[in-house]
Amino acid sequence: MAESSPPSNDEWFAANLLDLVQKYPNQWIAVLDSTVIATSSSKRRAQGEARRIAAGRDFSLYFIEPSMLQMGFGRGGLPPQQPPG
Repeated sequence: MAESSPPSNDEWFAANLLDLVQKYPNQWIAVLDSTVIATSSSKRRAQGEARRIAAGRDFSLYFIEPSMLQMGFGRGGLPPQQPPG
């Protein structure tokens, strides 16, 4: 049986966006291996802490804006469809 590869940081972020928006509104978060490794309202602080923790490994940095849910993210990653009009 073939092993499935772990989700990329972007895939994990999209799949967990609803929880992330609730936990970290208006925060920068750094994600490594499907784990939030640093958070801050300051991009510089979140990035610095993530660099220290990641120790040379690649991580992703995201800003969690509460309005992301209103735009349709976090529900399959696509905005809601407008009815024909």
